[in-house]
Amino acid sequence: MEVNPLFLRSKRSVLKIAEMVAAFVAFVSFATSSSGIFIAVPLMEVLITLMFYLTFLLKLDSKITLLFMPLMDSVNSAFAALLLLIVNVGAVFGKVTAGVITGSVFGFIAAVLYAADTYLMFSLVTFNQRKAPST
Repeated sequence: MEVNPLFLRSKRSVLKIAEMVAAFVAFVSFATSSSGIFIAVPLMEVLITLMFYLTFLLKLDSKITLLFMPLMDSVNSAFAALLLLIVNVGAVFGKVTAGVITGSVFGFIAAVLYAADTYLMFSLVTFNQRKAPST
């Protein structure tokens, strides 16, 4: 398999790694103090983000022509931001411990990163559309 060196140096790569780190810290913090959905959502987002990261890193998005991976990634990031916001608000209003507060802080950071990822992807797509010559 071929590695995409341009993706490794891109803003999206750094953003994806930051998303995974923030969501993983939220997962670990919730795991030390809670159970259920507070643990499941950050872990699920770490795994989904890792899947998209590897897809773009190994250029699998060009091999899978049935699905438009950048759009799927953007939609996932938008839903991840919304879902993490809901989970973090629910965690804060539930049982408040040091682990829940730490998990919520990193969960909010991850939600902001996922929202930034969505914005970055849509801005890249719309900017490329504006730059394209009209026929």
